Amino acid sequence: MHPSVRRLLTPIPDPLLRQIMYRRKFGRWGNFKKPSRFTEFLTQRMLKDRSPEIAWTCDKRAMKEYAAERAPWINVPETLWHGTDLNELDLSTLPDHWVIKPNHRSKAVYMGDRSTTLADLRRVTKGWLLPYDRIAVGEWAYGQARRELIIEPRIGDGLPLTDFKIFVFHGRARILHTDLDSFSGPFEEVFYDRDWEPLDITCELPRGAVASRPKNFEDMMRAAETLGAGYDFMRVDLYNLEGELWFGELTPYPSGGMDLFTPESVDLQLGAWWAGFDTLKEYPEELRGLTEEAPSLS
Repeated sequence: MHPSVRRLLTPIPDPLLRQIMYRRKFGRWGNFKKPSRFTEFLTQRMLKDRSPEIAWTCDKRAMKEYAAERAPWINVPETLWHGTDLNELDLSTLPDHWVIKPNHRSKAVYMGDRSTTLADLRRVTKGWLLPYDRIAVGEWAYGQARRELIIEPRIGDGLPLTDFKIFVFHGRARILHTDLDSFSGPFEEVFYDRDWEPLDITCELPRGAVASRPKNFEDMMRAAETLGAGYDFMRVDLYNLEGELWFGELTPYPSGGMDLFTPESVDLQLGAWWAGFDTLKEYPEELRGLTEEAPSLS
């Protein structure tokens, strides 16, 4: 988002701005006071939740410390360097392959190696220390994260990685989707239930090939449920590299509440889980609001 656009949006109250965004995306108004859909619950969290429990969840260094303490049996990438002044970075101390990213935002990462220079880093990280654009559309926790750069070893030394994004509701992993090497493509995903059965769900990306169930799948689910415990909802992102689990990140605001699920009823089923119901059939009839049959997710 261009800074001038962000300034224009500043006078617009967050609830009104989110309603406009929601209407443009889904073709309907959202109910953020009494939500029933997953996307509505997420928007309500963005508009209202200012708790200490949410405040740190968009700070990459803080979430790594949390993961190392809560799930010590998985790997957490080491922070090799963090700071705001690249002149303080000694590139000779870094491994052959590493990544640099901002601590306080998403979708920005650069893969470095022995050929990388400080001039390269100054060029690619220009603007990274500015407040994250997501703050302008209500994703409050990004504004609480420390604005700095962090460097980590590159997991897998350049091998394609599958990102396992696990949706945890009230400490129970319900569904997950896989995203193969999303920083370099192809952008394909597959949704699975908690038993690794593929689901007929898409979310604006092409559906990829169904993969074999990981041998350490139970350990993966245990890690996700451990890290997501204590929240109505938390998405826990993990990598699984040759049987070794690696922590990716916590995601309290997936896609800023703008995931367009197909079929549409998936949004309602995820909302039912957020509200504490096991199945969509248990959801009060006045909240269901859809005639479309939901896929079997329970």
